Amino acid sequence: MKYSDYKKWSARANDWIDSYFRTLKDRPVRAQTQPGDIAKQIAADPPEAAEDMELILSDFERIIPDGMTHWQHPRFFAYFPANAAPASMIAEQLANAMAAQCMLWQTSPAATELETVMVGWLRDALGLPKAFQGVIQDSASSATLSAVLTMRERAQAFQGNRTGYAGAVPARIYCSEHVHSSVDKTAWIAGIGQENLVKIATDVAHSMRPDALRAAIEQDRHDGLQPAGLVLCVGGTSIGASDHLPPLIQLAQEDGLYIPVSYTHLTLTPNSSV
Repeated sequence: MKYSDYKKWSARANDWIDSYFRTLKDRPVRAQTQPGDIAKQIAADPPEAAEDMELILSDFERIIPDGMTHWQHPRFFAYFPANAAPASMIAEQLANAMAAQCMLWQTSPAATELETVMVGWLRDALGLPKAFQGVIQDSASSATLSAVLTMRERAQAFQGNRTGYAGAVPARIYCSEHVHSSVDKTAWIAGIGQENLVKIATDVAHSMRPDALRAAIEQDRHDGLQPAGLVLCVGGTSIGASDHLPPLIQLAQEDGLYIPVSYTHLTLTPNSSV
């Protein structure tokens, strides 16, 4: 497609999107298909030449919507269905048009500085101290991985990435049983290991018990292990469990643990020795 054709086909796509949202409530929430039904309608081999956009959009309209679970459906109550607000859809379109790679300030100064300011807005809205800083991650899983890797490196005086993790005193990470599965996966990926992810008992409100956390830390130190970090849960995806943060954060500060808050696509961490 030429850029000169973009306006025409973009308008066609926008018309379909408008119709989709106006009629969405009349669709079933989940696809009424069997495994393989969609694949049978798609050519087994890629086309040898470019196909006309009219045919492509026709195939899309005929095949794809009926094979989807509709996350924006008014009767969809799982996970997080609010990721297609009209304003965010327009923002996505603008971001896609520029297609910037925002890995450094130099590659996209405006993106870096906009992100920095907006994270500050969120910090202030949450009532966090000005010392807190953060970055926007593409998913909760990558945010958790970044935090746990930081825990591991702090426990090794930031030498692990240079010298490796083999032979080091095992780093211990603490969390409740209600954290997202990405926390367990992060322990594997970071080389910490499932056995060093310590699940702490919770109270009747499903909040991590400070006394149980304290006991686990003291036992690990006695055993020659290295307490490294604490993952706190705020609104777990299974039952909505939330840790009571103030006493747990105070305990972690006293023990020099790194503290991320799990279950957000934004990881905020204190800009201090904690």
